[in-house]
Amino acid sequence: MTANTQKTEAPRPIQDWENREVKDQALIGKDLLEARIARTTELRQRQEAYDASLPKDPIEALDEINMKLKELYDLSRPEYATRAALEIIHQLATHHALDDSEALSDALFWLTNEALDGLKIIEDKTRRAANIASQFHPSHKPFEA
Repeated sequence: MTANTQKTEAPRPIQDWENREVKDQALIGKDLLEARIARTTELRQRQEAYDASLPKDPIEALDEINMKLKELYDLSRPEYATRAALEIIHQLATHHALDDSEALSDALFWLTNEALDGLKIIEDKTRRAANIASQFHPSHKPFEA
């Protein structure tokens, strides 16, 4: 918009679609916007520090990736219990063994808790392995806060 256009154009309100386009940031109060900017800055700095902590040497990176993924196959680790818990729940459902008994509810609660805990560990390890590997991809652009 040129200076001449600004003088002749009447002021108009922000449209809903414009506000949504900027994730509702256009119409929030100044204090809330400044708090969000501060939090975003803090998160970006934390991500930048995390990225800087990843191994940069390809041999060290491959070694860490190998260790993270190898740990997922250790049968004594909680990550492995995830598959076992989900298999048991699947079998119970398949054989219509799921009823309203308190004992079964307790068992399902325990199994699903174990599965969710193990899944979180698996997600964290694979995410770290992917983050390490992605920095060696030709299209990787380093994160900067």
